[in-house]
Amino acid sequence: MQMLSHRITSADLAAVGRMDRHRLRNLLKDLPGFAGRPANERVAMEYTHHDLTVVAVLCELERIGLRKDAIAKWVSPIQQALLGPRSLAAPQLVLTFDPPEAVLVEDHDGLREGVVVDLDKILRLVDSHCAGGDEVRYSQRELDFGPQIVGRADISTNQARVHRHG
Repeated sequence: MQMLSHRITSADLAAVGRMDRHRLRNLLKDLPGFAGRPANERVAMEYTHHDLTVVAVLCELERIGLRKDAIAKWVSPIQQALLGPRSLAAPQLVLTFDPPEAVLVEDHDGLREGVVVDLDKILRLVDSHCAGGDEVRYSQRELDFGPQIVGRADISTNQARVHRHG
C-alpha cells in the first residue's frame, strides 16, 4: 500500500470504505454533504481527512445493512461528532434514532439504545491507509536500521585500495 499523498480522492474513500468506486459513488450520490459537491471535468474530486473518516463510518453502516435513507439522517450528526479533538479513549460511536444523533462514548456506561459503531477499528483503518501500511495508530514507527559500521576504518580501507591501484 502506498503512503497517502496530500490529495484524498474517491479511490482513497473506496479503499478505506472497503468497497468498489461504483458502489461508493452510489452510496454518496444522495447523501447530504456529498451529493451536491461540484466536480470539475477530468479532475478527481478531492476530499479532506475528515471526509475520509466520515465515509469510512458511512460505509460501515451500509455494510451492516442500513438503508441509504437511514444513513442520510445520520450524515450531519456523524460529521459533527467526528469534527475536532476527541478522546483517544472513545472507541465507540453511538447513533440514536429519534432524534438522529451521533455521540462518542468512552465506556459502556455511556451506551444508549441505537447503533454502535466500532470507531477504534475505523480510525485504525483510516490511519493505516494514510500512513501507507499495515501498522496503525502509532505516532512513531520502528525503522529497523540494524547495526551499522561508521568510522574512519571504511575510509582508510578505501584509500588503501586507491593507492595500490593508482
